[in-house]
Amino acid sequence: MAKVNCSLCQQSVEARTLFSAQKLELPLFDLIKRDRPEWAGNRGICTSCHDQYRAKKLLSYLEAEYDKISEMEKAVVTKIARRGRITRLVDKEYEASMTLGERVADHVAHFGGSWTFIGIFGAILFVWMGINTWLLVRHPFDPYPFILLNLVLSTIAALQAPVIMMSQNRQAEKDRMQANQDYQINLMAEMEIRDLHDKLDGLRNRQWHELWHLQQRQLQLLEHLHKEISHPEDATVEPGPYLPPEI
Repeated sequence: MAKVNCSLCQQSVEARTLFSAQKLELPLFDLIKRDRPEWAGNRGICTSCHDQYRAKKLLSYLEAEYDKISEMEKAVVTKIARRGRITRLVDKEYEASMTLGERVADHVAHFGGSWTFIGIFGAILFVWMGINTWLLVRHPFDPYPFILLNLVLSTIAALQAPVIMMSQNRQAEKDRMQANQDYQINLMAEMEIRDLHDKLDGLRNRQWHELWHLQQRQLQLLEHLHKEISHPEDATVEPGPYLPPEI
């Protein structure tokens, strides 16, 4: 496979991987010319240079709207320029990094917020009070007003509350990760739509440019044909071959 040098970085790459300078979208072409005024614009550029300047073009969209671009937004732009993937399974990634204590806390919070827990705990309370009220009337181990029961309930509540809070904090962290991913996906979609609009605008301008040159060519041919018909005795120079315009 023939290899040629990139017109920007001079790196030797395969010819089929080069991006033609004439086929670059106009904003990307102008950005390269602004950074590299000496660039002639008549030779192709490699994939690395194309991705680099495409990322700069996408960053310019954000710089026009935000004073400071976060590292997350820069990472999104880099993935877009390199055709990377942003979507991922946040729940599975987060669960894979959880410790044993965090898993136990989630199970405790899940069980503590169920009707099963309410039924079991209510049954235990009724049994406790029934034993100390009716079965052990003379020598109850926890007579009315059930001080030992209140102590047990206070201890369970004191231990259960921070466990539930730990589980809620992890769920909030998981929700933040999901929200960040949703923001990245929305940002990626917005950047891709803007990039698509630039490509469509560039294609439209290129087609108009070609149509204008074709019309000029047709006028030259009609003018030459008119001279030949109206003045057959005069020798007229035929127009040269048509050359596609450089865009």
